Amino acid sequence: MKRVIGAILSAAFGLASHAGPLVNLTGLGYVQYGDALSYSMPVANYQFGYNTNNGPFAIPSTPGQISSLTVLGTGSNGGPVTTNFDGMDRAYDTPSGVSGATYFYADPSNSRGTDGTVANNGANTWDTSLLALRSFLAGEQMAVFFNNNQVNSGDASNQNLAAWARVWITDAAGANVGSAYELSNMGGAYNLVSQGGGGVFLGDPTAYDAGFGAGNPTNTAAGSTDFVLAGGAICVETGPALPVPVPVPCGSAPASPGGTVSSAINHNLGADHVAYTILFPELNAALGGLFAGLTDAELASHTMHVDVRLGCRNTTDPTLNPWMSCDLANGFGTALNNGYEQFFIGAAVICPPTDPTCAPPQVPEPGSLALFSLALATLSLATHRATRRRKGARDKTTLA
Repeated sequence: MKRVIGAILSAAFGLASHAGPLVNLTGLGYVQYGDALSYSMPVANYQFGYNTNNGPFAIPSTPGQISSLTVLGTGSNGGPVTTNFDGMDRAYDTPSGVSGATYFYADPSNSRGTDGTVANNGANTWDTSLLALRSFLAGEQMAVFFNNNQVNSGDASNQNLAAWARVWITDAAGANVGSAYELSNMGGAYNLVSQGGGGVFLGDPTAYDAGFGAGNPTNTAAGSTDFVLAGGAICVETGPALPVPVPVPCGSAPASPGGTVSSAINHNLGADHVAYTILFPELNAALGGLFAGLTDAELASHTMHVDVRLGCRNTTDPTLNPWMSCDLANGFGTALNNGYEQFFIGAAVICPPTDPTCAPPQVPEPGSLALFSLALATLSLATHRATRRRKGARDKTTLA
């Protein structure tokens, strides 16, 4: 059934067959957070004429739909959802913020163990050998996909949460290889990028230096934090003078000739769809060099460590401090309050302008749109029993 769905999607949008999602980020806007580039999938759909959860950037992300992928964190009533490649940690359990913790990190108490062995496997990190990672990526750039599964009720601040991540590589002896790479708010205000947050629209990740090896966030005050504000709603301006949608304050007047400011675009999409695709260009360049320059035995002894922290903590833990406070920061929420976020590894391509065979998707012709609708209907039928539906109805923001 999955092969049939993949064939339909490939026919509709020219996607290549791959072990995981292969998203074409060519021509999309992004926000730089430290070493990471954050691409909004709802804004990407909007850019190409679709509603929030429709179009080529609507990537399913429920536990059942990602069970065959390389998953770092997931939740389905505490069950072991995935089995990753040999030489990788299995997915850590993400908590239910309704009845569990308001935060997540790779705690040994919520570990599902490791498939095979991983050199220098960390107690508070998701880890993979470079050999296993190379096998999964199959020559493509690594991308991390993240959904945002906060509540959609009450104040709008409930839809947001604090997020930070750090990635680094070690050799067989446990020594650092190259630099570390962070998803970081870079000490900026805990706020949307359109309202003075720490991200930089179309920023340069090479201008940020995370240092080496393991480390903690160094700033956590609301006005200066390394935790990124994830989720919620953002507005963008589009127009003839703008090559990509530009984040702007909701309700603001257009700043470009012929520009239009959108209504709020929802990013709190629940377990159903990916909200963000995260790319680490410098990390991908480093991985490419190691994949090409090391033997299989050497790659098996080299390890990539991933430290992901979501939500907030009001308790003291000397091994995992500092954190954002669970109090509202700048009017935005920080805590996990619904739970079972998913984050998993897939692949991305960014095509050079001289490669017309790898162009970004356009608004499809009616025949292609019909194929895509058939794919969605087939996917919905195939995954109906595996899909965990949250209790109560979810409100979805739809753009005209």
